[in-house]
Amino acid sequence: MATVTFQPSGLSITAEAGETIAAAAERQGIQLRVSCANGVCQICKGERLTGTVHCRNSLAQTILEQHNQVLCCACEPINHIELYMTDVHTRDHKPEVTLACQVPVVELLADNIYRVELLAPAGTQFDFWPGQYVLLHVVDEQGQPQQFPYSIASIPSALSGQGDGRRLQLHIAANSDTANAVIQQLKTAVVVKATLPGGDCILTPEFIQQHRQQPLIMVAAGSGFSQIKALTEAALALNPEQEIHIYWSNRARIGFYLPELPRQWAHEYANVHYHPVIEQHADDWQGRAGWLYQMIHEDFDDLSQVQLFACGSPNMVYGTLDQLAPLGLTQANMHSDVFAYAPRD
Repeated sequence: MATVTFQPSGLSITAEAGETIAAAAERQGIQLRVSCANGVCQICKGERLTGTVHCRNSLAQTILEQHNQVLCCACEPINHIELYMTDVHTRDHKPEVTLACQVPVVELLADNIYRVELLAPAGTQFDFWPGQYVLLHVVDEQGQPQQFPYSIASIPSALSGQGDGRRLQLHIAANSDTANAVIQQLKTAVVVKATLPGGDCILTPEFIQQHRQQPLIMVAAGSGFSQIKALTEAALALNPEQEIHIYWSNRARIGFYLPELPRQWAHEYANVHYHPVIEQHADDWQGRAGWLYQMIHEDFDDLSQVQLFACGSPNMVYGTLDQLAPLGLTQANMHSDVFAYAPRD
């Protein structure tokens, strides 16, 4: 048994004795570009950085000796090897594309949250996993071109059973000069460029199948509910009996910009539990108040067998992880885009 690490992605696989790199990758859910399966087309070759391989045919041996290239479909790793290959992805990888989209809807939901719809060009569908985000190509308040990330608040039409796949929904908080500038551009834009999908805090059929007996805890702060909305709708579409707990925190009551939607889920599904929270008690609030991790701690004694999704600031995400670690929450069973764009190390 030998391991193979692909750079620059850092993805690794383990190959059994007598197993080619390509076969081991397919077995473990790693996508390599493979076609002929005997090395002739050479699209599966990677530059050898370290390690030793056994070549199954003379062509693979020649490529290795003359060019230091490994044909993954015709080579078996002998010990730990590292290969440089740029087109190596996990099975759930979606290719990134940039589309010129129409903006048919920009409407105020509540407080300063706008619902924005993007319409893909005719003949094109948005291809993404629930929980991913889109980069909007706009200009900031100084007129400089920028790309701003926004969580996709809707799920693919293949899951929802509605629409033709050309529409997606965003929830944008107009809480700064830059955000206000973005909203004004979207209101007047004929088209806007959008790059998607981004992010690995996702729900896939494979994930639900693997964790269908474990509770899902959805944690959102403010407009972070947009991502949690998509994740919850996906979970219910894939497994309507999944136990789901939704914790949504805001500074004040007005921050719950879609107040009836999570209540509707909890009404329609006995396995869905909704917990709205504000940070401090207020005269117009009869519900729970405090920090999110405090509410979760009150409701759970053991978090080692749950899958928790969190959408909020790095302080919120890492604070929740640290405070709930004594109950068994780890980064392995907590999912957030924060871990990618604001790593601690």
